[in-house]
Amino acid sequence: MGKLRKSDTLRGVFIRYVLVLLFALCAFGAGMVVLFNLLVNTGLVYPANYAERSINESYDLLQTADTVTKDMIPPLCHYAIFSSDGQTRGTDMSKQSLEVARQILDHGTASGNDFYKVIPRADEYLVLQYSLMPQFHSVFLREHFINPQNLLTIIAILGGMAIIILSSVRFGKKMKGKMQPVMETIEKIKEQDLEYITSCSGIREFDDCLSSLDDMRTALKASLEQQWKTEQEKNRQMSALSHDIKTPLTVVRGNAELLSETELTKEQKNMIDSIINSTARIQNYVQKLIDITKSADGDQGTPEEVRTKDLLFEIQKQASELAEVCRLKIDWSEQWHSQTVTVMYDQVIRAVINIIQNAAEHTGDSGAITVHVEETDGTLSFTVEDDGSGFTREALIHGTEPFFMDDAGRTGEAHHGIGLYFAKTIAEQHGGRIVLTNSEATGGAKVVICFHSLILSPCALPHPRTPQSNPQRSFYSSQDWQ
Repeated sequence: MGKLRKSDTLRGVFIRYVLVLLFALCAFGAGMVVLFNLLVNTGLVYPANYAERSINESYDLLQTADTVTKDMIPPLCHYAIFSSDGQTRGTDMSKQSLEVARQILDHGTASGNDFYKVIPRADEYLVLQYSLMPQFHSVFLREHFINPQNLLTIIAILGGMAIIILSSVRFGKKMKGKMQPVMETIEKIKEQDLEYITSCSGIREFDDCLSSLDDMRTALKASLEQQWKTEQEKNRQMSALSHDIKTPLTVVRGNAELLSETELTKEQKNMIDSIINSTARIQNYVQKLIDITKSADGDQGTPEEVRTKDLLFEIQKQASELAEVCRLKIDWSEQWHSQTVTVMYDQVIRAVINIIQNAAEHTGDSGAITVHVEETDGTLSFTVEDDGSGFTREALIHGTEPFFMDDAGRTGEAHHGIGLYFAKTIAEQHGGRIVLTNSEATGGAKVVICFHSLILSPCALPHPRTPQSNPQRSFYSSQDWQ
C-alpha cells in the first residue's frame, strides 16, 4: 500500500458529522431568535403581548371616558360596545367574534383562539378582542402576509432542512472521496493492472479493506504468472508434438506419391489420391496448430469472398472422402439463395469437417450421417446428426471445451478433444455459435453450427440445390461432383 497516515474510524467521522450538524442547527436557531428580537426592537414587529399591555395602559381611560371612539381602541384590538340590556351599540368585530364576545359577557367564558377583555362602564360594557401573537407594525403587511411568528417558523423549518441537506451532501462527497482509493483499486484489479500501488483513504475500515485488496492483488498476480508459465509450457509441448507429427506425415505422403506413380487400378488410384489429399490437410492442420501455439491471439484468419457453391462443394467433397474411408453413408441436403459469402474459407471448412469427423468417429460401421445446410436471414447453419450412442450429459455441457474427452458415452477412435473446440472458436469468430444436443430422429448426437455476420450477396435467382446420390453407392465421394 501507499504511504500510511493517521486514520480515523467510521464512528469518529459520523460523530463529527452529527456534531457539526447540531452546531449548525443551533447557530441557525440562535440567529432566528436574534433576528426576531431585532425586528421587535426596531419596531417593525409588535411583540406577542403588545395588545394586552396596551389594553392595561388604556384601561382607566376606556372605563371612565364619556364616549368610546374608535381611535381610543388600542392597536391590534377589535371592540364591541354592549348596552346593559345586551344590545350592540358599536363594533368592528366579525359576526362570529361578536357572538363569542356576547357569550363572554353573558356567561364569563367562551371557546376560541383569541382573547377577550371586558371593561365595565357606567351604563354599558366594552369588550376588546386581541391575540397573543407577534404582529407586523405595518397595516399592509398585517393584511396581506402571515403573521411574523408563522413566517419565522416556516423560515426556521426550511432553513433547518437546507442545513441538513447541505450537510448530508457534503458528508456524502467526503465519504465518496474516502471511498475513491477503494474503487480505484477494484477497477485496476478488474483491468488486470496488477502493478498498481494502492493508496490510503484516511478511514481505518476502508484502509483495512484496501489492505485486503492489496493482498488479493498480490496473490492474483502470483497466480496469473504461474498460470502463464503453465500455458507457455503447455504450448511448448504442443508445438514440439506438432513438429514430431510432421515427420511421419511427410513419410506417409511421400510413399503415397511414389505409389501413385506405379501401375494402379482406378479404385486404387482414387484411394491413393485420397491419402495424399488427407495427408496434405493434416499437415496444414498441424502447421496451423503450431502457429496457434506461437501466438497469444490464436489464428484469426482473413475473411475472403467466395462463391457459396464452391464452399459447400469443398465441404461435401471432403465429407464424402471421409465417409468412403469410414464406410459410412452421408445424406446431404442444402437450401441456400446467396451467390457469395465472405468468410475465413479454410477455417469454416475445417470447422464443419471437424464436426462431421467427430460424428464419423462415433458412428458404427455402415452407419449414416445426415448433413443439412440452410441459410436463413444472413445465417449459414450446418446441422450434423449421426446414429451413434449420442452425447452424455457431461459431454453436452463440456463437449466444446479444449481437450475434453468422453469415451464413456461415445466410443470410437482416440481423439484429443480439439475438433469441437476449434469449431466453436471459428463459429464465434463469425458471430455464430455451436449447439450440442441429441437427435430425436436418430437417437445419436446432433450438432448445429451457425456462421452469423456473414456478408451475403443476394443472387439474381434463388438457387436451392440438393445433390443427387449415386445409385451404385450409399455414400457420396468426389466423383459424384465431377
